[in-house]
Amino acid sequence: MMPNMKLFTIGYQGFEIDDFVAFLARKRIRRLIDVRKNPVSRKKGFSKNKLAAALAGKKIEYVHLPGLGVPREWRKKAEKHSITRERMFEDYRKKILPKAGEEISLVQKMIEEMNSTLLCYEEDASDCHRRFAGEAVKKKMKGRLEIVDLLRPKKRPSLGLRDRTI
Repeated sequence: MMPNMKLFTIGYQGFEIDDFVAFLARKRIRRLIDVRKNPVSRKKGFSKNKLAAALAGKKIEYVHLPGLGVPREWRKKAEKHSITRERMFEDYRKKILPKAGEEISLVQKMIEEMNSTLLCYEEDASDCHRRFAGEAVKKKMKGRLEIVDLLRPKKRPSLGLRDRTI
């Protein structure tokens, strides 16, 4: 029986670009698959070209798959509370994923080649569409896939040791 493959997911919320790229390198991620429909960000360093360049510095490949993204209009409606995030995700599962067979197959191929992670903004994968994209890949692989959500390291409280005289 074939061992389970792993598909990593990550949100860049709360990261600064240098820490983000270093974190991915420490986790041995070799390819980042951006599943944002529009790979732009108000957060410095996370728009497509700057992100790809920062990743290249650590020999991490950047791939953009807009076909796995959430339409901008849906995100705007959810932000304005004219639809719930649950409704947005339900529409994503019913309207986007069934048309994304090519992208789902491509993700499967990419994770078979090297450690890869799906990227979006939200830190919490349970509140992000990348969770459903990952589940679609897992379904295609007949369950032989482990989805691992990479979490931003929490800042450790200072122990104040530098202030102590011995």
